[in-house]
Amino acid sequence: MADPLKVQARLFRDLGHPLRLRILCLLAREGRQCVCRMLPELEVPQPTLSRHLAVLRDHGLIEDEREGTMVFYRIADETVLAAMRAVGLPCAAAKRPFRKRRPSKGGVDE
Repeated sequence: MADPLKVQARLFRDLGHPLRLRILCLLAREGRQCVCRMLPELEVPQPTLSRHLAVLRDHGLIEDEREGTMVFYRIADETVLAAMRAVGLPCAAAKRPFRKRRPSKGGVDE
């Protein structure tokens, strides 16, 4: 089992990258986005963006959703925006860019 402090330290280290903060701000400001819409805004190569999106997704900060061949990303939940506000990122005051989880067919949340 991983040391919880090491896991948290890795999270803070990974959030320290300016591009990852720009991605989070973009998603907070614009809501759900596909990579093809993020590329012109962020002005980075596609492989670079994909790598940074994977880091954010692995930490549970963003979620992805596939529609055909396209992958869309969004802020995972309100706690991510709260954390962004706590560290003073003004972009976190944006509208709610995530959707409430719908109950599954059995009536239990996913």
